[in-house]
Amino acid sequence: MPIVEAFKDADLFGKTILLILFFLSMTAWSVILRKLLLFRSAKAASRSFRAIYQSYRSDPLSLTSDDVYFVESPFYELCDEALSSLKDNFKEVKVGNPKPVVKKEITRSGLEVVERNLDRKISSETTKLEKNLGLLATAASVSPFLGLLGTVWGLLVAFQEMTVHNSARLSVVAPGIAEALVTTVVGLIVAIPSLVMYNYMASSIKKFETQMEDFGSELLADVGRKYLAA
Repeated sequence: MPIVEAFKDADLFGKTILLILFFLSMTAWSVILRKLLLFRSAKAASRSFRAIYQSYRSDPLSLTSDDVYFVESPFYELCDEALSSLKDNFKEVKVGNPKPVVKKEITRSGLEVVERNLDRKISSETTKLEKNLGLLATAASVSPFLGLLGTVWGLLVAFQEMTVHNSARLSVVAPGIAEALVTTVVGLIVAIPSLVMYNYMASSIKKFETQMEDFGSELLADVGRKYLAA
């Protein structure tokens, strides 16, 4: 393995660069794997919840009485926040004559409160999905420069070897240059998958955010149709 041999032959500075790149690689792949599992479970739970929600659109509040739980779904979290806010802003009115019954309604201002809480929850869920994503961006942007730094340092060491041996023969220069180039290779190996996965995950989160906004609008329309005071 050229990388292993280069690490063994490198000086302290070169080994430090390779160890930092190795740490960035482990961090990046840890984030990638955890995010992929999170997105997979969130998408599956969200599909299931949205399919079930269709049967509750005529009376969204009945979701709470039927104990429907999909804690891995951002859409369930939005619904739970909206329904909790709805309960807090209910206004009881008496309707009917001669035997009036108590009916729960929400005013226009109360519905606006629900909407604001829903917007905050969308931001919160988006932030939760974005957690640690900056580590991928850092690995993608820093790794090539670290690799280049290691290469430049290695070339300096190789040229110093030429001076010490007073020779420019390939047998003198080649080992040092090979060791120097390894850091650039490792830097690119870290940066390329980090950049690809960062772009993929950022796109997926943006799609999630758009879908949550659409669902929030749908939920508000259902709540207003059912509970908004005339």
